Amino acid sequence: MKQYSAIAKAVCIGLLASSSSVVLADDAKVNMEHIEVVGKHHRDVGATGLPLAIGDTPQSISIVDSEFMDFHDVNSAGEALVHSAGVYSETSLGNRERFVFSRGFEMNRFLIDGMGAAGRPSQTTLLDTSMFESVEVIRGSTGMLQEVGQPSGTVNLVQKRAYNGTGGAVSAEVGSWNRLRAEADFNTTLNDSGTMRARFVTAVEDADSFVDRANTDRTMFYTTFSADITDALQVSLFASYQDDGQGALSDGLPYQFTTGERVDIGIEANIYPDWATQDTQQDSLLGEARYQINDDWNVVARFHTSNLDDDKVYAGLWWHVEPNGDYALFANEKHVEYQSDRAEIGVNGQFSFLGREHSINFTLANSEFDEYQTTYRPLARPAGNLIAEHTGESPQAKPANPGFNYDAPAVREANIESQSARVAFNLQVLDNLNVLLGANHKDITSSSTNRNITSEFDFKDTSLYYGGVYKFTEQFLMYASYTDIFDQRQTYDKSGKLLDPVSGENKELGFRYSNQDDSLSVDIAYFQIDQENYPVEAGKHEDTSLIYYEAQSGIESEGYEVEISGYVTEQWYAAVSFSDIDMTNPNYISGRVSRVVPDKIASFNTFYDFEDFRIGGYLTYTGEREGFIGERNAEYVPVDSHVLGGFSAQYEINDDLSVKLNIHNLFDKEYDSKVAFYTVRPGTPRNYALELNYNF
Repeated sequence: MKQYSAIAKAVCIGLLASSSSVVLADDAKVNMEHIEVVGKHHRDVGATGLPLAIGDTPQSISIVDSEFMDFHDVNSAGEALVHSAGVYSETSLGNRERFVFSRGFEMNRFLIDGMGAAGRPSQTTLLDTSMFESVEVIRGSTGMLQEVGQPSGTVNLVQKRAYNGTGGAVSAEVGSWNRLRAEADFNTTLNDSGTMRARFVTAVEDADSFVDRANTDRTMFYTTFSADITDALQVSLFASYQDDGQGALSDGLPYQFTTGERVDIGIEANIYPDWATQDTQQDSLLGEARYQINDDWNVVARFHTSNLDDDKVYAGLWWHVEPNGDYALFANEKHVEYQSDRAEIGVNGQFSFLGREHSINFTLANSEFDEYQTTYRPLARPAGNLIAEHTGESPQAKPANPGFNYDAPAVREANIESQSARVAFNLQVLDNLNVLLGANHKDITSSSTNRNITSEFDFKDTSLYYGGVYKFTEQFLMYASYTDIFDQRQTYDKSGKLLDPVSGENKELGFRYSNQDDSLSVDIAYFQIDQENYPVEAGKHEDTSLIYYEAQSGIESEGYEVEISGYVTEQWYAAVSFSDIDMTNPNYISGRVSRVVPDKIASFNTFYDFEDFRIGGYLTYTGEREGFIGERNAEYVPVDSHVLGGFSAQYEINDDLSVKLNIHNLFDKEYDSKVAFYTVRPGTPRNYALELNYNF
């Protein structure tokens, strides 16, 4: 088996660098046998918009690359984030989307090649990983990068690029619960000189579930085109479309009877009707032009538009189940449209001053986000009996579709427009000390109509970023950074009024070590986050199920993260990470922030290469946390910690053909993955996948 290079030769796309993506070298990819990515400490990143190596960036950065995702059968962005250091990726009650947390707070900003995705973060976690080179996370505030700077971090999904050559791969996979999946990835050079290149990726999937009657399906198409117009000018285009469907949508199991006694029913039970469905369509179009003025200066212009359409017929428990089994469902039909547009132009350069080389980035950007949401109330309240529907030889049918009032929808509209100007410097003060200074000025106009309440706001804010990296030796360094927090969220109070922006500070101190050949790295970070006007979930509207929030201040988070990764030998790779946070919230609805996220999370993954065989696995640890029962005056209940394991093995039959086995939840651990409102989502039991892959 060919070795996976620790520092490979492939795509070098900046993490979160909306204006610092680099051009793919013509010879960057020579075959499709293994997808290789640039080693962790040699990536260009852009936490400040500057093209910096990770070692020169004073914030914590983690990368889950395509090699890891392919080997461990990770097929969505949300699944990839389970394995990212310092990140807690929690499944939704529907066991479909994921909520992602870092440093105690939800990560509500997902980017595609540095440009904002239209969907809510939970919806963006559905995106298929077959179109991405890596899933990358920068932890801490990134207000220097985008118009918002929320404290937990930002996820950047780095798309695959076309390379100079012809080749590809196809794969077919079968798995537990009738899971069928197929992928194809094809690249070609369009002319003899190699100046025009194209790539096409597609994935289709259909699967049942361990939950009765529940079914999911997915169709994804992705294509990209690059052309070298001249030696100095390159243009690229990236386009994707994904459709995710779900039938017999399950919202979890009833947690308890009205008496307080726990409901004991098999994890396979689906108490919800077949008419509870969801279909989510996401598309993205990104254009990029790069002009290399000379060896030191370049200009990058980019435009990105993305859309999300979500149609959902929802059915969830209205209240706890009665002792005799009677229950009522809350139902609605909802259609949501999101659109995000962003255009920007950036100048990157290097200059000499006082005998040293420094770098600068200046970027102008204009972005707009639109939301349109309609919710239809049911004509009657569906009701059933849990006992009659799940016992006996002829169980009672599920509640019928109540029909919906399409003449009187509840409508929510929102629009956010922003213009920003960003400047950032990387100053090489000493041979072993670089200082980063930056400012991002934003002018934001926000308007919304919700529950017949119109809110309009104009904000002006300048996010500041400063930090430094001091290298004790070529292998050992220390960094420190400070970043403003400014985040205008689409969150509303009970009356329907849009809440004011979140503000605060993010401070970080870290140490990094890497050996001379970068085969081993150690990262340690300490952080402290303070926030004002933070939106905390306060309840649901009874007529529409829309969540409303209250703004709270004095919320703090501090903790540390440790990540160690590298090659123990030339054949044996291992990585381990651990994070510990301490959240404080002096307000009366404190639990929705500080109690539902585990204080401690950890992960471990490893593989060992033989001549034609690779074997590996992973462990993830989720610490103790709490779930909440009810809504505004919720009761908090303990959720136990758990450890999940996975096993992966790949055998190369010949140079072109390989077979792979994956086992998830290796030890068949029984656990509760989420407890919220009136239901509990059991964790997915042990499951298998077998894949055949052909390269050409």
